Amino acid sequence: MIKVCYINPEKNGIGYHRLEIPFHNLSEDFKDLKVYGTNGFTAEHLPTRYDVIVLNRHSWQSEPYIEMAKDAGVKIILDLDDIIEIPEWHGAHDGINTPQIVDRIYQTIDMADGIWCASEYLQTTFNKESTYIPNAIDFTQPQFMPQPKKMDRYTIGWVGAANHSQDIELLHEPLKKLLSKKNYNILLGGVSSSDIETNRYWDFVQWLMTSAGQLPAEHFIKIDRQTTYNYAFIYNLMDCVLAPLSKGEFQKCKSNIKIIEAGAFSLPVICSNIEPYKEFIDAGVVYTSAGQWDKTMKELISAPIKGQRKGALLHEYVREHYNIKKVNQKRYYDIINVMDQRS
Repeated sequence: MIKVCYINPEKNGIGYHRLEIPFHNLSEDFKDLKVYGTNGFTAEHLPTRYDVIVLNRHSWQSEPYIEMAKDAGVKIILDLDDIIEIPEWHGAHDGINTPQIVDRIYQTIDMADGIWCASEYLQTTFNKESTYIPNAIDFTQPQFMPQPKKMDRYTIGWVGAANHSQDIELLHEPLKKLLSKKNYNILLGGVSSSDIETNRYWDFVQWLMTSAGQLPAEHFIKIDRQTTYNYAFIYNLMDCVLAPLSKGEFQKCKSNIKIIEAGAFSLPVICSNIEPYKEFIDAGVVYTSAGQWDKTMKELISAPIKGQRKGALLHEYVREHYNIKKVNQKRYYDIINVMDQRS
């Protein structure tokens, strides 16, 4: 029996998709694993003597104890969803990009026995061998069981968490060009808390997506302050998902989570033609460029059947390649390989 402990200090989307749901399934599907989870690793955990500890960049406060576990012979796996040094414009920069935290993360990379990356491009940023473990969908989770509730108009929109305003700015001017249309809704939704800074963020994003307030109120739907356990229900209200991604090394290293979530609901996606999304060129997504967003949106609003076909194709692809059961096989065998390294 291999005892594996994952550390999930923040109940955010990363922890949900990369740790909580995958390890819940690992414990069910692989009986030679005993899975434990904690939101913080302390000295009290050391006597338990886990065989493997899995942590992410948000677990840096636990790392002094991780070093003690490493010295005791425990194997360490670091799961990474983002490039290490995030850009200054990112809302979390000041909180998690301090020299102390960045140094800690690099130290953990050095001592890790295994590294899991959420994208293949992210792998290229490290001078150390790593394993590509993509995000995946657990189709048995209630929020990922489609229950379409279509609106009175064709509904396009964006679903996500905070710190994406630079990407959503790509939609500001194109959405202005849609204002003369009367046959669509704009939906903005996602995971958020109610602190002052987060409220300011959502207010700004709403300003961007409503064309500085010019979009009539009856054409705008806002569903924020959702949790990681219910936000996906928002997709049931949509006909098309927007996935803008601005240029830069940070964006190139992002995962494809928005695409596969939309695919779980058989929704077409209009997205930027950038690294994490390029895989889906023949799988139902519609790529667009800076000057073509409005044209592409108008095409799908005017021809819903085209979007439905695209969405069905994407659903098939996601079911085949991004099912948690299939992706977890890579996790399991990598845990076994890490254990085999024990001297």
